[in-house]
Amino acid sequence: MKNQKNTLLKYVFEFIVVFLGLLLSLAIDNYNKKAEKLKKKNTLLIELEESITNDVIQLGIVNKSLDQAIESVKFILEDGKKSDSLIAYHVSNISAKTAISFFPQKGIYSQLINSNSFELIDNSKLRSRIIDLYEHLEDRKDAADLKNDFFVESFDKSIVNKIRYRIQIVEVDNSVDLNTKIINYEVDQNILSDKVFIGYITNAEKRIYFYKELLKKYKNVMSEILLILNKEKN
Repeated sequence: MKNQKNTLLKYVFEFIVVFLGLLLSLAIDNYNKKAEKLKKKNTLLIELEESITNDVIQLGIVNKSLDQAIESVKFILEDGKKSDSLIAYHVSNISAKTAISFFPQKGIYSQLINSNSFELIDNSKLRSRIIDLYEHLEDRKDAADLKNDFFVESFDKSIVNKIRYRIQIVEVDNSVDLNTKIINYEVDQNILSDKVFIGYITNAEKRIYFYKELLKKYKNVMSEILLILNKEKN
């Protein structure tokens, strides 16, 4: 009877040892997986900071182009005699730059979501601002981009019989310089008094200002994200 009891205790002890070993193994495995996920999250946040920093630079370039379009609108609308070459240049400038868009890089954000790293971000304000940037503002921008594209297409069609010009395209770093040079032009004498033409120009001005307001919100949110990420590093 004593031997049976000793054998039973031996089996119970072995079972407990094996069970505790399994629990320890699972705990170590879970710890390693969590550590790996946190490492992945931290790496992605570093890359997100770099991505947003680059986007801030690109946003500045877009804003500069929109400012140039505004200057062209002011030139067309201001009183005074204007040469046909300058009219053609500024109309081309408005057409090219009214529809210019800002495209933030979303690759790192997609990785944060797809790798389940986003839920590991402890800072609720950071999570909120990232969602604002890549979801809420992006939805508004997509709608604005579409409307601006349709507007510019309609504008270009409306002036076909009023102004004709050719531009000289200049390639810059595998891209195109939007500050084009007009090489041939023909402008109707009454274009500046044409109500439809002036209506499009004033509408373009409104759309540019609305888009710049949207970009201001982008800049504010991106600045907040960069500030939070910088504080978290320190």
